[in-house]
Amino acid sequence: MDASELIKELGGRLGIEPTDGDACLFEADGLAVSVNFIAELDAIALAGDIGEPPPEKLEGLYKALLAANHLFGGTAGATISLNPDSDRITLCRAIPLLGLDSEKLYAEVERFVNTAEAWSKTVANYREAAAAAAETPQPKDGAAAFGDGALLKV
Repeated sequence: MDASELIKELGGRLGIEPTDGDACLFEADGLAVSVNFIAELDAIALAGDIGEPPPEKLEGLYKALLAANHLFGGTAGATISLNPDSDRITLCRAIPLLGLDSEKLYAEVERFVNTAEAWSKTVANYREAAAAAAETPQPKDGAAAFGDGALLKV
C-alpha cells in the first residue's frame, strides 16, 4: 500500500478528508496533528505542536525535553524540537513506509497523540510554574527565603 492510500484510509478512519494525497491534518483533544508523506525518507511523518515555552525559567523545561529525546526514552520514538519559525515546541515522528499497513499506522498515530498530549501538559505546567515564579516576590537582600533564621525547618 502506498503512502497516499494509507493517509486516505487514516483520514477515513478519523472521519476527515485528507488535504491532498500525501497529507492530512486533524485535531485530537485540542492538539493539531499533521500527517505527511516525506518522499526523501520514504516515511510518513507525524507532527504536533505541543506548546509555547514560557518566557523565562526555561532551563528546567529544556533539560526535561533533552532528557526525553535521549534514545527516545520519553518520546515513544519521536523527537522534540523548537520550531524556529514559531518558537513553539513540536513533537515529530517519522514512520518508515516499509511494512506499514493501515492498522499499524493508526496504532502509531494513536501512540503519537498520547505522547503529544502528555508533553503538551508538561509544557503547559512549566508555563504556569514560570508565571507563578515571576509573580512571587523575591528577597531584595539576597537572603534565603526560608524565614528569619535562614534555616529550613522540617
